[in-house]
Amino acid sequence: MLQLNGFSIEIAGGSLTVLKSKIAPTDVKETRRSLEDDWFTMYHEGHLYSLAKNSNASGGLGETELLVLSDHLGLRFVKAMLDQAMRGVFEAYDPVRDRPFTFLARNVDLVALAAENLESKPSLLSKFEIRPKYELEAKVVEFRPGELELMLALNLTTRWICNASVDELIEKNIPVRGMHLIRRNREPGQRSLVGTFDRMEGDNALLQDAYDGQDKIAASQVRIEGSKEVFATSLRRLLGNRYTSFMHSVDNEYGKLCGGLGFDGELRKMQGFLAKKSPIQLHGGVEVSVGQRVQLTNQPGYKTTVELLQSKYCFDRSRTKLHPYAWDGLARFGPFDRGSFPTRSPRILLVTPDSASGKVSQALKKFRDGFGSSQSSMYDGFLDTFHLSNAPFFPLPVKLDGVQRSDVGKAYRKAIEDKLARDDDFDAAFNILLDEHANLPDSHNPYLVAKSILLSHGIPVQEARVSTLTANEYSLQHTFRNVATALYAKMGGVPWTVDHGETVDDELVVGIGNAELSGSRFEKRQRHIGITTVFRGDGNYLLSNLSKECRYEDYPDVLRESTIAVLREVKQRNNWLPGQTVRIVFHAFKPLKNVEIADIIASSVKEVGSEQTIEFAFLNVSLDHSFTLLDMAQRGITKKNQTKGIYVPRRGMTVQVGRYTRLVTSIGPHMVKRANLALPRPLLIHLHKQSTYRDLSYLSEQVLNFTTLSWRSTLPSEKPVTILYSSLIADLLGRLKSVDDWSPAVLNTKLRNSKWFL
Repeated sequence: MLQLNGFSIEIAGGSLTVLKSKIAPTDVKETRRSLEDDWFTMYHEGHLYSLAKNSNASGGLGETELLVLSDHLGLRFVKAMLDQAMRGVFEAYDPVRDRPFTFLARNVDLVALAAENLESKPSLLSKFEIRPKYELEAKVVEFRPGELELMLALNLTTRWICNASVDELIEKNIPVRGMHLIRRNREPGQRSLVGTFDRMEGDNALLQDAYDGQDKIAASQVRIEGSKEVFATSLRRLLGNRYTSFMHSVDNEYGKLCGGLGFDGELRKMQGFLAKKSPIQLHGGVEVSVGQRVQLTNQPGYKTTVELLQSKYCFDRSRTKLHPYAWDGLARFGPFDRGSFPTRSPRILLVTPDSASGKVSQALKKFRDGFGSSQSSMYDGFLDTFHLSNAPFFPLPVKLDGVQRSDVGKAYRKAIEDKLARDDDFDAAFNILLDEHANLPDSHNPYLVAKSILLSHGIPVQEARVSTLTANEYSLQHTFRNVATALYAKMGGVPWTVDHGETVDDELVVGIGNAELSGSRFEKRQRHIGITTVFRGDGNYLLSNLSKECRYEDYPDVLRESTIAVLREVKQRNNWLPGQTVRIVFHAFKPLKNVEIADIIASSVKEVGSEQTIEFAFLNVSLDHSFTLLDMAQRGITKKNQTKGIYVPRRGMTVQVGRYTRLVTSIGPHMVKRANLALPRPLLIHLHKQSTYRDLSYLSEQVLNFTTLSWRSTLPSEKPVTILYSSLIADLLGRLKSVDDWSPAVLNTKLRNSKWFL
């Protein structure tokens, strides 16, 4: 039995008379200010809708309009009023934000719960809190065509809070420099974030970066902004060797709260609370009552929920070599392109700390050649699995004895540059790190420094930590499956595609993303790079493209220019002929605010495909939304006395929540890694109105198939690769910008067809 994470809303009243006025988006804020607090307003599609809150209200704008509360516009207006009314319903709580209405639990702290069994607690530990964070948002849903209704969704996450003063942290030798400061008490309209801490000067905190050039602030007015990174840095100092076990206890408390059983319990408590508060009085005499949990059921003649077919992995162009599991298929058939992969004997550079070179060489010999007879054949080696002839390693030890942590990146840089000056003919490289160096700052992190140099020479890099390569053989075999798949893909190989029957002459699936390039949260003028990844309909990766770096206001023009260039290249490469039917499906994750990407893409497609019949679909594919699904019949998977995946729906379930909106579950109960994880969120797929191809069943199944195409792992990913790859590229571009002498130019030339970012 599938349920949504919310409650049905019953509306008392059939219609509402409001004022409607056409207003430009730039004028909305000032218009609302002029109406003061006498009017409730909603802005929608270029019009401001106003409703007097009382009989004394004056100064209303526009003509009267009758809103029917059962149609889309009327429900949107009720939704907006209900969202605002949440502040009164939860009047005992101080909201964190108003839209969606968000508040923190007052009497529950996961740190305190985890510390109950901790002996000799550091006194400062009580200044670190992880509080449950509740978000309530009304949503207009359409489970069946033409049947609109309103629901109230509940989301549950956590807020990480550091209440310790800067002086208290410094006293405990916690490295505070570089952490962000926020105000303890924020005035209305005042920004919470102040700046980045540099050092203390008397009673003032001096700032490295800040808004409006501010260079200091009274330390009593600010505190460190809570985050997982701040907790890790601080609690490691406070707890020493007890840190790991303590954070495991924190994770267990989180699982009790946000896992299937815990979330179901919170939904039950919230439903009981809201039922007592019903009916809730809204403006204009409208009343709403909060009802039961939203049940998702199929009706005769229409299915709201459908289980999608799971495509098989494909290992040949004729689609005869198929398997339900990626690695088993690789082991049986070899990679998809085994007959055409040109690099049969890749030369692989092995960059490793000199102190661990012996252990690393032994481990990577097993990676290349397999484990022989010491284990069952779970991993037959990189060469045999991918049908390669040889893969000679060229060791490059990095001398780190006596090198300061801040100079480790320089040591890697010098060793690699000296080696490449003598010989740069390598097809790939391994870059091995000591654990204590893996989290050094980006500017001198050996992972990023080595990657920047090697990528600049057109050499894709596979990273690994020494601790990973020296794990037990059982764990290593599973790790090596993922490493081998990623390395082969980085060298330009195609491990597998999906079984996909083509119904048109050509089909492309294009991921659209962007990277915000900034060294600081305080820079006013951010720079952006557009990221495009292009796949065939069966998931075969074609290319990636980075636009030129640009200002925010120039991004639409740069995106259009880049999209047209990519489509023209693919048109020529795939030899589109006049009159052919070509389907182009675009996936976008989180478009820039106020940038109409769908309009830009539609015009680009029209320009390039004027000779062809183009079927065009633009989808927003997101995990950032209000919906969670629960399968109340799923009792979980029990292994080693732990049960995981309780109430997690099966992978491949799709649910209609709007005429052009679907939820798709990409993580099933068997894929949940641990019992102490939150319920996985489904993908939300929304089809843009500009689209000419509108088969959402096909498009939803395609999105699900593309979650099996990540060559970072032999298991499906949470996101489709169109979205995942763009986000990986964006993350690396942002981090590599901190490294001296880095230039992304090579990514559009030598590495354009490589999956260098895996």
